[in-house]
Amino acid sequence: MTKFFPDGSVGSVLSRALIVSVITIAFSLSWKAVGQNFSFLYPFIIFSLLYIARLVQNVFLLGIEIKPGNGVVFGFFLVSGVFSALLLARTYREMRDDHLAVAVSVLCVIFLVGLILNRQQLNIVGGARLSIEKINPIAMGHTAFGFIIYYVLSFGRSRRLTVEAAIFIPILLFVAVWARSRGAYLAGAGSLILYVLLLEGRRRLLTILGAAVVIGLLLSAFGTQYLDVVLERLAKIDPETDSSTLSRSLLLSGAWQQFLDDFAFGRFAVEMHSNYYPHNIYVESLMALGLLGSLPFIIHCLLAIRAAIGVIRSKRFPLIAVFAAVLFIKEAIGSAGSGSLWGNSAFWITSVMVITFWYGSKRERRSRSIKPISQQGARTLFE
Repeated sequence: MTKFFPDGSVGSVLSRALIVSVITIAFSLSWKAVGQNFSFLYPFIIFSLLYIARLVQNVFLLGIEIKPGNGVVFGFFLVSGVFSALLLARTYREMRDDHLAVAVSVLCVIFLVGLILNRQQLNIVGGARLSIEKINPIAMGHTAFGFIIYYVLSFGRSRRLTVEAAIFIPILLFVAVWARSRGAYLAGAGSLILYVLLLEGRRRLLTILGAAVVIGLLLSAFGTQYLDVVLERLAKIDPETDSSTLSRSLLLSGAWQQFLDDFAFGRFAVEMHSNYYPHNIYVESLMALGLLGSLPFIIHCLLAIRAAIGVIRSKRFPLIAVFAAVLFIKEAIGSAGSGSLWGNSAFWITSVMVITFWYGSKRERRSRSIKPISQQGARTLFE
């Protein structure tokens, strides 16, 4: 949108209005579904209500202006986070791998074409670090790694996906590396490493061998330039020499002190010295809602971790469920050093999705196992 609306936010506003409209209509229609029990999402719903109550108390009773704006905060958390996550949870039975493949292909092409159209701004605004006015390096790096994870997981599943992976992965790696986002490096690579470690037996061996071949090909084609950039960037994680690390350390320290001051229920949704989030959603939850208010969040995270492990190790789940599991791991790692409770939509969506896939499928199998064969319905996605 920057290419077509370079002097304003018209494109951004139109895009967000369209997204809000689609999500609102789809969410209202999804409630027509019957016979679905989502009690495993109660911790998420309870925490969302508690966090919204804290935001309302801070904004309307205490008069706090939360950066980057109260309207943005409420909009992101409710529409992009809570409503989107619950919508996907209610429609998970209809999700199909072939639909996901088309959607990811289209979105990846749009992402790369958008960067190409804005290549002059990438050079002028970003310098040695890829960035444009409305897409910062952190978002760019995480987005590129999200696509990389999908194509790594889908490699070999079909001829088309294998060809796409061979074309897009090197390009996406270029974007991810030169965005120079340390959080994206650690979260993206860490999630793939944990994915491999969670695999068992022959699947782990084949995945490691495949990864070794791909890494060897990339090194032979591009040399060690990418690796040097990553190592150079990671070496700067030092609060004494890096201003970004220093500011986040101060934010984290302030947020932790606020939690200690009101450890039971919390008080403020932001770190009060900076009026900003502390770049760690786990400490942010304790800061905003205290230990008691964070219990639903802790339970939700534990359910998501168990679900991600189960989905990755099982062989019966479709690619879309495995993709959600690995993306959740990436977001869980990244959320310890970047992002906010209200703004980290990907964390909420992926955690809710992987919980729904795992516990929803278990409940359906249990329900079918106690019914007479004559009463069992059609085969579902997980059979």
